Amino acid sequence: MKIGALAIAAMLVFSGPVLAAKAKGILYDCDITDKRDRLYWIADKIAIVVMDSGEVMVYDEVIMRFHNEPMAAQVTRDNTRKLAIRWTLKDLVNSSNQYTSAFEYRATLNKSSNKISVHARPDGYPNKFSGSGVCTTRVE
Repeated sequence: MKIGALAIAAMLVFSGPVLAAKAKGILYDCDITDKRDRLYWIADKIAIVVMDSGEVMVYDEVIMRFHNEPMAAQVTRDNTRKLAIRWTLKDLVNSSNQYTSAFEYRATLNKSSNKISVHARPDGYPNKFSGSGVCTTRVE
């Protein structure tokens, strides 16, 4: 299932009174076009919203499937050149009935080029997933 950027943005903006009250900020509408593995764990489209308050929300197809709503991301770096965030999906069971207690995600956005790289790793497994692409910026 593919989600359009506007659908993701709408979910981020209208997913509750807390987000609706803080809807001003920057939306990074990211297309992940280069993946090491064409597997599901790195979505083709990722939305990152940096609120004026400093709060960062992230939403993609994987989050939609397992969490059903946008997630808060932890900012690990935010300066004039780079935004780095991370988030964790917990207690996942895939279509092969494999369980992982946590799936750790990291994303780094180069603010001058709008290039993004995303990395994911399931706890308890040796697998690592990665992808990169470009984001379009929208200011609200």
